[in-house]
Amino acid sequence: MRDDNFRPSSNIEDRRGSSGGDFGGGLGGGGIPIRTGGGLGFIIIVILVILFGGGEQLLGTSAPASQSEGFQSGAVGGEEGADHETLGASRVARVLGSTEDYWGNYFQTYGETYAQPTLVLFRGRTSSPCGSASGATGPFYCPGDNKIYLDLSFFDEMDRALGARGDFAQAYVIAHEVGHHVQNEVGILPQAHRAMERGGDRGAESVAVRLELQADCLAGMWAKGAVADIGAMEQGDLEEAIGAAQAVGDDKLQKNSQGYAVPDSFTHGTSAQRARWFRVGMQSGNFASCDTFKARDL
Repeated sequence: MRDDNFRPSSNIEDRRGSSGGDFGGGLGGGGIPIRTGGGLGFIIIVILVILFGGGEQLLGTSAPASQSEGFQSGAVGGEEGADHETLGASRVARVLGSTEDYWGNYFQTYGETYAQPTLVLFRGRTSSPCGSASGATGPFYCPGDNKIYLDLSFFDEMDRALGARGDFAQAYVIAHEVGHHVQNEVGILPQAHRAMERGGDRGAESVAVRLELQADCLAGMWAKGAVADIGAMEQGDLEEAIGAAQAVGDDKLQKNSQGYAVPDSFTHGTSAQRARWFRVGMQSGNFASCDTFKARDL
């Protein structure tokens, strides 16, 4: 991926020089802030949407757990560390900037303003309004503060344990999490959360799975509009993204960890589904095509 011309985002909060932890003190029973208006309809709710899930197997969806105490931010790359991590942070800033420009223009087309998320870089462990975060949980988006949380060591884990490597595979991860932010901005996350709270919705065609597959599709939209259409995609990039999507399918992760898959416990979709919906977004570049909630065949 030729990202040299991507505008680096300034919405990077670098906590890699801070010590984090689980600070306790739950979210409490306060009201949910709601912001409505415009054609897209905006509603904000505090839930946790996670790409590679909780637990030691990087699988599943975590629920809000603890309240953040806040941190002092630093500049990207300002800490002591390996050169590859500094390079990784620079790439993250460029990819995030690209998503800001793409979704900002897309929202503007419909007369709306895109509220840019912040991406938090941390090392080892940190805290968020959605609970404690660690490298083991994988990247996630927290609507409680509109921030994406990422430990750069996860990209090494993607390569080592999942066989998903390359700069475009990493960009897919970021674009997927930004996709969850877009879902939050247009009001999809709160609707999905209410549906999941009612219970009785589990497995391969659940709301949770449809939510994740839509985020894959939105990542595909970005890949088309912000990368492929401007000639920034290089040979092998598409294969990297598809490979990353396939590597984190529920069926593959479960088979790798326990030798078999249990569809009733799926939360993110199969390898084939994740790759398919990324392709749908990349081929169409259209939000309507990413309506996984109406799709009969996922």
